[in-house]
Amino acid sequence: MTVYLVGAGCGTPALLTLAAKEILSRADHVVYDRLIHPDLLQLCPASCRFHPVGKRRDDHFLSQEGINGLLLSLGQEGGTVVRLKGGDPFLFGRGGEEALALQEGAVFWQAIPGLSAALAGGMVGLGPTQRGLARSLTVATGQTEKEALDGAFWSALAASPGTLALYMAVSLFPDIARSLQEGGLSPQTAAAAVTWAGWGRAKVWRGTLSGLAEAARRGEVKSPSILYVGAVTELPLRPSRGPLQGLQIACCRPAPQSWETARFLETFGADTYSLPLLRQEGLDVSVFRRSLPRADWIVLTSPRGVPLLKDAAEDLRHIRGRLAAIGKGTAEALRRQGLVADAVAAPETSQGLARLLSEVVVEGDRVLFLRNERGSDLAVEAARSRGAVVEECAAYRMVSAAVPAEELYREHWSDSPLDAVLFGSAALAEAWRDRFGPLSEGCRAVAWGRNCGEAVRDLFGLEPCVMETPHLHSLVETLRGAFDRG
Repeated sequence: MTVYLVGAGCGTPALLTLAAKEILSRADHVVYDRLIHPDLLQLCPASCRFHPVGKRRDDHFLSQEGINGLLLSLGQEGGTVVRLKGGDPFLFGRGGEEALALQEGAVFWQAIPGLSAALAGGMVGLGPTQRGLARSLTVATGQTEKEALDGAFWSALAASPGTLALYMAVSLFPDIARSLQEGGLSPQTAAAAVTWAGWGRAKVWRGTLSGLAEAARRGEVKSPSILYVGAVTELPLRPSRGPLQGLQIACCRPAPQSWETARFLETFGADTYSLPLLRQEGLDVSVFRRSLPRADWIVLTSPRGVPLLKDAAEDLRHIRGRLAAIGKGTAEALRRQGLVADAVAAPETSQGLARLLSEVVVEGDRVLFLRNERGSDLAVEAARSRGAVVEECAAYRMVSAAVPAEELYREHWSDSPLDAVLFGSAALAEAWRDRFGPLSEGCRAVAWGRNCGEAVRDLFGLEPCVMETPHLHSLVETLRGAFDRG
């Protein structure tokens, strides 16, 4: 009976701590805020129940008292309850209030820190404690009543010789800046703002205290932002943020490839969302098992078929037929099972596999396909054209999969519209259309191969960017070309 107050950090899920990842992997309930990256909820078990309690200013999904009551109720039920908050729960995250409520209700709690936005400034070139410029870092909140803006509090902050970092201060910053000036700060004091700290779409505003106040008044600086005041904001630090910096990309591939692709693209500066809209469902492989001993060739059209091959064969060492793989990924999956592919298609496409089989299959060969129920027929027809006896085993199908916090994805895309959607297959393009409808204006479609590209044209009526080869580095190059990020 423990509630874990967990910091989700800011931006990419790659910044999540290992402790937080482990707790999420066994969570029974997750109570989450709107500023988390929604992909984080994919780390939870399929049985986990999710409770959105995100709050906007003046638009509360659930009051703080309601959140405290929910945590108390869930904690008393038992199991593993995670309160997942953007940044760190105890740095202006109201984690202390939630902890006290749990204690008063005799519910145990533990804290797992997260990377707070003020400390993520270095990712965009704002190091708050530069030697020789700032001997201290003071963090404060701007979420206070207007009548409390004047007085000793702000005068004390104005007198600090270090860096001042303000959370939740954009709307009141014109008043805060005036109070700081009354406390002794010059209007020309260096200042900066980092919006969406830790994300690929992070933006940096640099100028003076008075200039930042005016920018906030005009709406040029928006929430969520960290506002910095101090000499460190003038440092010419310019970290490399990658050629895909700021692009908003959705990755539609099955799990876990969707997650892996999303995190890979984030290393190039994009904000990326994992959308495993389909999951694998196994089918009856008894036909395959009966045909396996007499097959001359066993053809695997995806790495997903390799575990099914292992399940169907009583002993992999007794497989008589030669193995043909659609590409290096499938060949590597075989290698991990102690098997060596006798023939590997290049390029790693249905067309490449068809070409390979037309070269290696001879008349009379028995060719056994282990494939997706909706797989391409190109390779099958190529084997038949060589006079082979072909047997097909639809070993699995891809079916609709729920994605946690779908409403949170839509909210992120409302704030920062998608620039591109990657479709890993024709079936995933269909699943996107059924789930999210047409692509928004200006959003580019990226297709994982020609067959997928044809489906995108039919489904969305637009010309996709088709990857030359089915590799992640090819995906990066395709995106760089599509958005002129050479």
